[in-house]
Amino acid sequence: MMKKFRDKLVFITGGSSGIGLETAKLLAAQGAHIAIFSRSAERLKRAKDEIERSRRSDQQRVTTMQVDVADNKQVKRKMAAAVKKFGVPDILITSAGVGHSDSFENIDYETFDRIMQINVYGTRNTIAALLPAMKKWGGHIVILASEAGLIGIIGYTAYGTSKFALVGFGECLRGEVKRHRIGVTVICPPEVETPLVDDEAKTMQPEAKAVKLLAGVLKPETVARSIVRGIRWNRFIVVPGLRAKFMYHAKRYSPGWMPRLITDITAGIAAKKR
Repeated sequence: MMKKFRDKLVFITGGSSGIGLETAKLLAAQGAHIAIFSRSAERLKRAKDEIERSRRSDQQRVTTMQVDVADNKQVKRKMAAAVKKFGVPDILITSAGVGHSDSFENIDYETFDRIMQINVYGTRNTIAALLPAMKKWGGHIVILASEAGLIGIIGYTAYGTSKFALVGFGECLRGEVKRHRIGVTVICPPEVETPLVDDEAKTMQPEAKAVKLLAGVLKPETVARSIVRGIRWNRFIVVPGLRAKFMYHAKRYSPGWMPRLITDITAGIAAKKR
């Protein structure tokens, strides 16, 4: 268990906005040094200013680096440079990701592939680049998945597939790195008020929206607090939000018919309204 975060070094991909940024600010407020990674130089600059204002002390380092997590060669090169420049991270949070919602027939190969490259391979690439260094000292890895990676949702054949993959990846990884004193936490929030949700809304069908809202909507700072608690208590699966927890446990402890019945009825009502 990692009770205190003072002077810990935290690497966060996707740290320039949304959940990644809120988590960076929260950990900075608890005394951690922060390094954030993103594709956008402009967003990184704005995020750096926000994180610095959240610090407990001016002695805390806040650093940034541009990287495209889907590019494995670039990730290897950039993470090696980051370790050399900033140090080996005590905590790695893989928050970079994209969202998409549409019927399967409308999702072309290129869109499906892009989602898998960023969400799944981006997480894999980052962890693979940093794990050899982290194994020497121990630490904690946080994988940002989704409740869509625990419960199949209409309209999420691409996004949900990527998040189910991350949950499975995290479960397999957890057993391997435990002996190296590295904890693994997989965060599975419901809908969160981030730019990712705005992009999804452009193609999301009413049935998908109705089913998704069953689990509730959270603010990024709420999920950030769940991430910090998950690290502190070395929890594996973390599902923020009471409604989201209910949906998760309904599926986990029922034979499987209960959540499907709930989602099918909800989708059917939405379809009739449309």
